[in-house]
Amino acid sequence: MVEPVALPIQRGPRQTLHHVWAPKLRRIVMLTGQAQLHLWAMLEAHPGVTQYCERPASPDAAQALPIADFWAIRDGSPRWLHLAQASAEGAASLDRATSHEGVDLISPDELKRHRVWIRNWLSLLPYLSTTSPIGLEALKGQVVEVAGVESTFDEIERHFGQTDCVLTRTAVIAALHAGLLVSQDLQHKPWDRSTRVCRTPPRDRHAPQ
Repeated sequence: MVEPVALPIQRGPRQTLHHVWAPKLRRIVMLTGQAQLHLWAMLEAHPGVTQYCERPASPDAAQALPIADFWAIRDGSPRWLHLAQASAEGAASLDRATSHEGVDLISPDELKRHRVWIRNWLSLLPYLSTTSPIGLEALKGQVVEVAGVESTFDEIERHFGQTDCVLTRTAVIAALHAGLLVSQDLQHKPWDRSTRVCRTPPRDRHAPQ
């Protein structure tokens, strides 16, 4: 199928407009409301998601596409994601979603279940907007080697004591973003320099970090 394009933004009178830098798209994304912002963070943080589009629409006016908040390619397959209203029926996730007419419904409860992970990545993603991904490649590979079985952000930053600590931290975040490192701490505890990371086994490279 032809890759969707983003519709012009239409904000309701009470919706908050968010301008965020999207590392995977290498451009600014505009989102309306907290729920869209949180779902965007999940797409950016999930290594299996390689491409996505907000407010997806067909570039061909004659082709109708599902109504969705995001279109994404996850593990090589296209997905349509729509933010559902709160209900007692439970939630759908990126990994285990209920589909309705080909659209995966993401409930408020599901976003709430991932609230720690989302909050952490909303803090981490801005680091990736300040550094060229090309200039970071060598250091990213080095921090992956140093992380080994398990290391904290602080231990890795101290290991590269001659390198600016923010640059080293950004390389660790870039490795997590790419699925080269994994951190269970990010899913359950607020991020800080004691957050633990480890090298990701090849078979788990597309698991959420």
